Amino acid sequence: MNFIERVKGIISEPKKNMNNISEQPMIEEAVMIIGIYAILTAIAAYIQSYKITYVFEGLDDMPSSMQSLMTVSTIVAALIAPFIIWIIVTGVIHLLSMAAGGEGKFYPQMITIVGFSMLPLIFDGIISIGIFSLIEPQTITILTVDPSGMKELYSNSYFLVSGLAGIIIYLWSTILLYFGIMSSQKLSSNSSAIIAAIPLFFNVISLIWTFRGTGIL
Repeated sequence: MNFIERVKGIISEPKKNMNNISEQPMIEEAVMIIGIYAILTAIAAYIQSYKITYVFEGLDDMPSSMQSLMTVSTIVAALIAPFIIWIIVTGVIHLLSMAAGGEGKFYPQMITIVGFSMLPLIFDGIISIGIFSLIEPQTITILTVDPSGMKELYSNSYFLVSGLAGIIIYLWSTILLYFGIMSSQKLSSNSSAIIAAIPLFFNVISLIWTFRGTGIL
């Protein structure tokens, strides 16, 4: 089964194909998935840098060179972050699985499972590119004493739809991770579900925290 067939199988028959991936983990395919997601995230960051201008209180005269450096740094971070998150999440999931009596290996089994469970995030990257392409150019003023300046941005209907779509995508990713943990670690369905839900829990809390910080909630 080649890479494209595996991806199609993950979408059409997730339980069966996550089991197959658990039995025949191919780390290079997981790297490809994370790489595609990283590239899409970097493209979204690039588009965002031209559509949204942030003005920080007291830094109205920020040199253009500094702004360019911030843009480059954001894009580079967007390229690197998915790989760091992948490794960290795999490590946490593996340790929790071991604590629950799991039998799987970190490499190449668990790290490949987690990589494939992040496949839905590719759609999140595509949505982000679409969102930033559709919004009108705008300037957001950030006050050091009042972070609600971001409310204007995140209360935009495009971003609200994106947030809802993001939750659905992370639910999909959680389901894939659940099947992967159960297959690779030989854990019960309850233990697998609890462990798989941990990344989703932190993502939802992060989204709520962002909305509260910007004054939307």
